[in-house]
Amino acid sequence: MHSKVWLSGLSSEEQKQQLESRLRDMIGVETAEVDIDKQIVILTYETPANLNTLEKEIYDAGYPVINSYKGED
Repeated sequence: MHSKVWLSGLSSEEQKQQLESRLRDMIGVETAEVDIDKQIVILTYETPANLNTLEKEIYDAGYPVINSYKGED
């Protein structure tokens, strides 16, 4: 599954790396790429991960989720 999550509050390379690492450590997450300029996270994942769980992890890391798009396989 491919999804995009728009967030706010991400402002440094260190924050980017921490969020990418935190998301990649989740079971089922294959890739997590953060774009600081666009304030977006692009994710590739499989079960048991799902978009709601990933959004919660982003929020718990301190970044409010603005919007998300759940793509197909």
